[in-house]
Amino acid sequence: MIKQEQEKEFIEKPRGGEGSMEISRIVTAEDKVDGIDLFARVTVHPHSAIGYHIHEDDSEVYYLLEGKGIFNDNGKRVNVKAGDFCVIRKGQGHGIENPYDEKIEMIAVVF
Repeated sequence: MIKQEQEKEFIEKPRGGEGSMEISRIVTAEDKVDGIDLFARVTVHPHSAIGYHIHEDDSEVYYLLEGKGIFNDNGKRVNVKAGDFCVIRKGQGHGIENPYDEKIEMIAVVF
């Protein structure tokens, strides 16, 4: 199977956060790739944030490709930058803020 990157979707106030983001869903649950519910390229725009939310039934990882931000790791705020890998386990919460003038570009995988 080969999946092409899909057209980006623009989202205002993602998960109740500030500003906006774009997401290009490459793999979704409908593709039936074992163990992966979402594989996406995400852009968090400058001065924007994905609001804090809890993963009740799944886990997620972020891999930052560009930029820097502040990752809310289950209530603990941690500075992150390109090259960092963030893990959110089932039952944990997270969010990410971009208070800077450059975008955050990352890969997000929900499983």
